[in-house]
Parts: sequence; structure tokens; C-alpha cells
Amino acid sequence: MFLFVFPSADVDECQVHNGGCQHRCVNTLGSYYCECKPGFRLHTDGRTCIAVNTCAVSNGGCEHDCVQLTLTQHQCQCRYNYHLKEDGKHCVLRNPCANRNGGCMHQCQNRRGVVRCECHPGYRLAADSQACEDVDECATGLAMCAHSCLNTRGSFKCTCNPGYELGEDGKQCYRIEMEIVNSCEASNGGCSHLCRHTSSGPVCSCNFGYQLDEDQKTCIDIDDCDARSHCCQQDCYNYPGGYECVCYAGYRLNTDGCGCDDVDECSSNNGECEHTCQNLVGSFQCSCQIGYKLDEDRRSCIPLDDPMEALDGQRPIIRPIPHVAILRDEFTQLFDEEYEEEEEEVEARGEHTLSEKFVCLEDTFGHDCSLTCDDCRNGGTCNEDQTGCDCPEGWSGVICNQTCPEGTFGRNCSFTCHCCPKGFFGKQCRKKCNCANRGRCHRIYGACLCDPGLYGRYCHLACPKWAYGPGCSEECLCVQQNTQECDKKDGSCRCKPGYHGKRCQTKCDSGYYGGGCKNKCSCPLGVSCDHVSGESCPDGRWGVGCQEICLECENDASCDPATGACLCPPGYTGSRCQDVCPAGWFGPGCQMRCSCGNDGYCHPVTGKCSCAPGWTGDNCRRACDAGHWGPDCANTCNCSNSDGSCNMRTGRCVCEAGSTGLHCDQTCLAGTFGLNCAQACQCPEVNQDCHPVTGECICAPGYHGRNCQLRCSAGWYGPNCEQQCKCKNQGHCETTTGTCQCPAGYVGADCSIATPAINLSPMSELLKFSNHDLKTSRCSESSSKCPVPHRLLLRMLMSPSLMEVNPLLGCPVGRYGKDCMHLCSCGEGATCHHVTGICICPAGRTGPSCEHVCQKNQYGEGCTQTCSCQNGGICHAADGSCLCGLGRTGKFCELECPPGKYGANCQLTCACRNKGICDQVTGACHCRRGHYGHLCEQTCPPGFHGLHCQELCDCQNGATCDPVTGQCLCPAGFHKDRCQKGCEEGRYGEGCQQLCDCEGNAPCDPVTGRCLCPPGKTGAKCELDCRTDKFGPDCALTCDCGSVNSFCNAQNGQCTCINGYIGPTCQEGNFRQQFWYFHRSTVTPHQ
Repeated sequence: MFLFVFPSADVDECQVHNGGCQHRCVNTLGSYYCECKPGFRLHTDGRTCIAVNTCAVSNGGCEHDCVQLTLTQHQCQCRYNYHLKEDGKHCVLRNPCANRNGGCMHQCQNRRGVVRCECHPGYRLAADSQACEDVDECATGLAMCAHSCLNTRGSFKCTCNPGYELGEDGKQCYRIEMEIVNSCEASNGGCSHLCRHTSSGPVCSCNFGYQLDEDQKTCIDIDDCDARSHCCQQDCYNYPGGYECVCYAGYRLNTDGCGCDDVDECSSNNGECEHTCQNLVGSFQCSCQIGYKLDEDRRSCIPLDDPMEALDGQRPIIRPIPHVAILRDEFTQLFDEEYEEEEEEVEARGEHTLSEKFVCLEDTFGHDCSLTCDDCRNGGTCNEDQTGCDCPEGWSGVICNQTCPEGTFGRNCSFTCHCCPKGFFGKQCRKKCNCANRGRCHRIYGACLCDPGLYGRYCHLACPKWAYGPGCSEECLCVQQNTQECDKKDGSCRCKPGYHGKRCQTKCDSGYYGGGCKNKCSCPLGVSCDHVSGESCPDGRWGVGCQEICLECENDASCDPATGACLCPPGYTGSRCQDVCPAGWFGPGCQMRCSCGNDGYCHPVTGKCSCAPGWTGDNCRRACDAGHWGPDCANTCNCSNSDGSCNMRTGRCVCEAGSTGLHCDQTCLAGTFGLNCAQACQCPEVNQDCHPVTGECICAPGYHGRNCQLRCSAGWYGPNCEQQCKCKNQGHCETTTGTCQCPAGYVGADCSIATPAINLSPMSELLKFSNHDLKTSRCSESSSKCPVPHRLLLRMLMSPSLMEVNPLLGCPVGRYGKDCMHLCSCGEGATCHHVTGICICPAGRTGPSCEHVCQKNQYGEGCTQTCSCQNGGICHAADGSCLCGLGRTGKFCELECPPGKYGANCQLTCACRNKGICDQVTGACHCRRGHYGHLCEQTCPPGFHGLHCQELCDCQNGATCDPVTGQCLCPAGFHKDRCQKGCEEGRYGEGCQQLCDCEGNAPCDPVTGRCLCPPGKTGAKCELDCRTDKFGPDCALTCDCGSVNSFCNAQNGQCTCINGYIGPTCQEGNFRQQFWYFHRSTVTPHQ
């Protein structure tokens, strides 16, 4: 018998009652177990699930704090000054500067989690320790500018007086003009009309009606008519310097010179009409009585050829006077000349139109002749014919009792209005005004024009206190401490009780008190009452029955009879009026703020400013003018510099380079130069002199080089070694004067004469005068003071015949006499006679030993020739050549330096940039408008322009200005002269020159031109409708409506529900509908 064991199938216990598990049952092979949902844990019974506090397990994984939100959810939270990392669990130290820069205006420093604000250079931390306020370096003295100081935001800028330029240190000022000349004196500065001298040259301007041409000198007429700046109603005639209004035919010029009034041609000689004249606007018309018609001249009346028949074919119209029929020739040619009709046919067609009217008699008028001139209304007067009323402007009708019809205005209502209906504006009058409080709307721009007492963009604001009138532009004249309020419309004052007068400036008269000073005091005789309350107490008493004793008030303060408080006079405060107003306040109760700037002292009573040294003006905000200094700029500078200026605070003279002394009246001492003469000349001892302004060494003859330290090279001599020696036969040239020292065997000024040996015996008698006698005679060949024998001897000794026979001519240089035993005693460069030893001076020197240089303006051999140097040029004593000073050149120093050159003999090249003009003397650069700097290399910083960049740009909306002209360079979206106006609707870009390309009158961005689509539109040109799930401007918003159960309004996003849904988003069903339930029966199939 065999036993077979068959494997049994696993039983899924989870199929029956979920295995008894509360949440999930998990079947396993031969068994099962229970599981809980997240946020729960299994009970010890293995089936029940218990809610778990997730924060209780490992603090929820949080580094700091765990916050339990629900049974199954929690959130990590960090402690103060920490924030969560991206993992949502860990915390890092918070940087307080990361949140809006820690509240700091400039720089934020994180100091262990605490914010510390710092400011950029030129600013200081304000009292709130967050904001930064500008430091006025000019007022605090930190700038240390030599002349003037201009404070800027975060910095400052030193400026110089006219005629000076700023040095490289940005503070010192150096004179740039050696001489100030009125540039308008010569030929009016080249200006056509007006000339004004400035440090940079003449500035031209024009008379009224003219403007400067492109050359900035010539004045040309402004065509006021073409510029549309005229006031003419009809036509405009321009003439040089102005314009004149003219009117069309039929009009005459009004007394205002602008308007045109209709001329009543009929009032003068009946308009030359034979019968009747009718005035029209700008013209007139003649008409004839019955039986007549107008002649070709349109004024005369001629009889009709046949009796006039009525148009209906009946008998002629015959009426007695005063009925008069007027026939007007109104036929218009409608046919070609080839087409002819008989006159009867023409009349039958109606060539003439017959009209009729009554003619009133005896100064009456009207349709029934019942009106007279006494019936004229609204300022109307009777016309000259007494046949009607002549109405003033704005009125019409037979007796001037009707206003002009809508859309017309003026005399006879003949002008057409171009105004929008009330409440609308714009070119098409389609835009609606938004002005409140009956504010009127500008017909083109829509700006609100407010009634007096209102202001603001929409006239929605009442004038601030103490302001009134149109635009709140007037300041109330009421005495404020005595006034309750100032009427915002007319500025009338409503006084406090106890005061009266037009400005509430007067206390109530004695015996009266209260509002309007209308109440009469009820005090005993001789006792006055308080002008406000009417109560009265003797001095020193107050309170009910005057039982209380007043405090001891100081500074002439009085005691309030009602409260006992001290009533302080202006300028004092405190419980007993013992304190002067604190700094910056003045007036009654110290309630008025001082306006003194730059550390000016404010008087505590009147508020008048006493300015600190260096400042003046009502508010001490104007620096002293050049030449004044001290408090209120009351002292006059005592300086000898070019403009007489001094330090505006101390009065100390600010000497320009090259000057020194207490009053700048002394030139720098030898060996010094520059500002305050503080720099030492860098020249050798043999020539320790230099230019007091530039420090440039003035080299003596025989020296050259930058510091005059080099001797002249062989073959050159004179100042700066610029002249070439002329010695021949290897003669040596003296470097100072250029005198030749000849070698043995040669003589002459240039060593060009040879000296052969000759016999001297025939001339022995001439040498009876001793050499000593000749030397001590102090004469020369050309001297008129020499004795005749001496002159004769000299002439003979110097003659060629003597040279030929004199054997001593071969003496070496520097020796003379018998056997050449004697040494010459002549100065450098001179030779002596080989026989007598008399000195033979070279050109440019004189004296017995040639020890003297030629006197000033003399040169040549014997110093007999006159120099021709001009403009301070130094004459060379030998050859008369001119050594030119600073700024001069030419053979005689007669020429100024050409452009681009400066200095001695104009040998230096200017380094000025941006077309700066170089000073011919010092080389200093005179910058043109828009540039500054030592070399004019800098362009004016943003916000400044003009000469020396001292003019402020007057531009708005962040625009910069041209550094040269100051013309505002508007950013995209703005235009006009100061960029003060945004682009008009429909324009954008730079200068608002480009047209928007948007559909449906959609506006565009004034900067980029991007179309700003209205609600419900999108696309590059706003040409597309919103998608079904988008709405709002440019379709940028997403609808919240149920996509199937509603429609979304593309403009406002409002949901329109369908299919029975309701609610703001159409996502709620209508549960009031009835639901039917159907019972389903189970059918058992037949077996």
C-alpha cells in the first residue's frame, strides 16, 4: 500500500474580511500579515493601526524644529536668523543682507547675522543708520578748493575764476591768461548785434525777433509766421525783427492786432449798391426792387424789358409800398455757348428768382415792423440805419437775445468752434475726461484745468494750508499764528479769536475780545481783558477769581490769565520762556524752521540769517563773489593777483604761480618758482635763475641743456649755444661771445689774415709812446676822447701797411712787445696788439680790457649798432640777433607763436586735446566748451556742460545733455527741449519720431514701440483674440472657469456658466435638480 501526498493550494486569508487587518492585508505563502498606511503604526495585536506623530520619530528628520501639520504631515522650521535649505530639513545661517539689502541704501555688511549699513565715499550714514546722505565737502571745508567749490552728489568739484584753469590736483587754480582783454572792443567781437565778453572770448546774442546763425555771430530774422508762433487769426506778414497780422478782403484788423472783424460794406455809401445792400460775413450783396434786375457790374439795377409775370402764369405782382419785392440775379450758367434760348424761354425756366420782404418805416424793424432800437438786449446797439441791432460777440438774433448756436462764436457768430463736447478730449474728441470737482479738461491733451483752490492731476486735491488760488500758486498773506485758515480760493484770512484785520495782524482793540473782536469786555474800570477769552486779571495773577499767582516768566513773557502758563515772545521757549529757540528754529513758539544754509546763524526772533565766513544771500546759499570774503562777504580782498580774489573764508590771498607775499605783490625770489614759490629751480650754480612761473631755466651765454648744465660744444656759442662760430684756420671760439682766438701766424676777427715777418725799423718813431701810456689812456680807435697822437698811433698800428713791416705780428696769442715778452691783459675772447698790448675787443664787448658787454639795445664792434628786437626780445651783443621770450618768434620777435606752439622762441609743441587752445606763453590749455582737464582730455561729467563744465544740465526723465551745447539728449519715449514730455499717443522711440503699428487704436510702449494690447487682445499688433482659457491685457491672465461647463470673458475673465453649472468658476453642480433612481431586477435564466 502506497501513501501519496498531494501538495495543497495556498489559502489567501486576505480574501475573508481583509484578514482582520484595519488597513492593508498582505498574503504570504501559508500565512499573511497586516500593514498600516503612512502616518500609522501597527498595534501589538498585529491588526489595528494607530496614528503616528511624525515629528516624534527622529524629530521628523528636521535639524531644528519640527511642526506637526496633520496626523501624517509635518514641516521643518528653523530658529531665528536661520532659513531652510532646499532639502526642507537642514538650516543655514540667514544672510540679513540678502533681503532687500538689509534695508541699507548703499552697502550692507553681515556681521554675525546683524546688519551693518555702510555708505559709498562722499556719503555719510543718516540718523536711521540705513539711509545715506550726501556730504557737502564744500560747506565742511573738506574740498580745500583754491577758488570755488561745487558740491555734487557723493563728491565735489573745484572750479576756478575766469582766467584760471584747474591744476592736476583738481584743487589749485593757475592763471591761463597773461592779460585780460575785452574781446568785444575790436569790431564788436564779430557780432551782428550784441556782444558779451567772457574768458573764452566774445559771446554774441541778438535783438528781439532775431536768432543766431550757425556761425554763432550773425543774426538772422526769425520767420514768426512760418514758426506758427504768431497770434494772427487770418494771415501773417513777416518782416525783419517781427511780424504783422493782415486780414482778408471784407475784414479789418482788430485793436488787439491779431483778430479780424467783419467790415460792414453797406454802412459806407450803401456799398455802392443802387437799390439795396445786404452785409454778409466778409462780403456784401446788392439786390434790386421789383421790376429791376442787377446789371453786369452787380451793383446797378436796370429795368426789366417786359413786365414781370408771376411764376404761376398769373398777372404781374403789384403791391403797394411798403411791400417791395427784391430781385436777385441768381442764375448759374448750365449750358454751353452753342446752346441758345429765347429770352422768354429763359425767363420761363426761372433764370431770375423772385423774393420779397417788408420795408419798415420810421426807425422800426422786425418781421412785423414792431421793434425799435430800444428793444436791443445784452449790450446790443442800433446800427447806423436804425434798421436792426448790432450784437456784441457771442450774441445773435434780431434783438441780440440769443446766444451763438452750438459750435460757433465771435461777432455775428461767424467763427466755428474747434472744441470737444464737455467731458471729452483728444483729436477726435473720443477720450473721456477724468477731472473731478468741476475741473475742465484740455481739449487736446486731457490735462485737468482746476478751479481756484484745487490742484492735482485730477483736481482732486485741495490746496495745502497757506496756499490758494489757481494751481495753488499763491501764498497766503495771513499772519499764520493769528489765523485759523486761509480761504483756498481767494486767499482771504479767517482770524482766530482775539485778532482782526485783513491779514489777522491786529489784536482786538482795548475793551473787545473773541471772534471778530465783536464781544465787549465786562471788566471793571481800568482793568483790561484778555483779547482772546475776555477774562481779565491784574499782572501776575490768573485763574478763577484771579486767585492763582503766575510763574516768574523770563524774557518779558506774559502770563496766560486762563491757564497761568507763560506766553513766550518770539524767539523763546520753555516752561518759563527761559530758553532761546534751538538751532534751526525761530519765531513764536519756535515753530518756524530756519532756512539758513552753510552753517549760517539764524536769529531766533526774526529768522534772519547771519552768514558764516564765505557765504552771503538771504539764505546764505550764495558763495562770496571774487574779491570779497568773511561773514556775509562784507570784507574786501586786498590782493594783487589778476582778479583780486582771496580765500572767501579767511581772506588770505591765493597767489598764482610766480607770485608771493601777503598781498601777492612780490615775484618769486631768485632760485624759486611755481605756486607759492615753493619749488626750487633745477639749474646749475653758474646760472641759478629760472622763469618764476614755469621754472624753465634761463641759460646764460655759453650753456645749454634742460637745466643749463652743459657747456657749448666746439664750434657753437651764445645763449642756448644756438649760434655757430665763424673762426677759420683752426681758431678757437669763445663759447660766451663767439670771439675767435687765433693760432700763431693768424690774426683778424675770424683768424683769416696771415702774419709774415717784416722789418719794423721805419716805424720805430711811432713807438715812442710807451705801452703803458697806451694802456692807461682808456681809449680806442673809435673813441673821440683819445688824444690825437694816440688815435693816430692806433690807426697806424692797425693799418695793413703796418702789418706788412712789423716783425712782431708773429707773437703767440696773449703776448706782445719786444721779443713777445709781455702778457696781454685783455678779457676772454679779446686779443691785444702785438706791439703795444692794446686790447682789440671782439664784437659785443668794450672797455680798455674788453671787460664790458654792450649796453642794452646796442651790439656789434665797438657796440655802435642799435638792436631791432621787439616784445622784450634779448639782443645778442655780438651780431644783434634776437633771443625771443615766451610766446614770441621771428627775426625780431615780432610774431606770436603759431597755433600748436608755445614757449621760448615757440620751440615747444602744445599737447592740448579736443581742439583746446594752447597758451602761447605757458602752454596751458584753454579748453573749449564741453571739456576740462590739464590737457582738455576729459569730457564734462553727466549733468554738466559748457565752459569749464560749470553749467548744469536742465533735462528731465533721466536725460543727459550735450557737453558742448547743453542740449538735452532725450532717451527713447521722451522729447521736447528738456525731455519733459512723453511721446504723444501713437508715437515712440528716440525723439518720438516713430509711429506705432498697433491695431484697434491700441497704444504702444513709448520706448520700444511694443503694442500694449487692451483686455481681450494679443499678438505683435494686438490683432489676435484671446484663447478660450486666457483673458486680460495681452491675454496674459489664465481663466479659472471650468473648461467644459462655461465660457471665459476675454476682457475681464468672468465665467459664463452653461449645462446647469453655477458658481464663480462654473464648477459646482445644481443639486436642486431631481434625480431618479431605477431599480434593476435580476433575471434567472431557465434551466
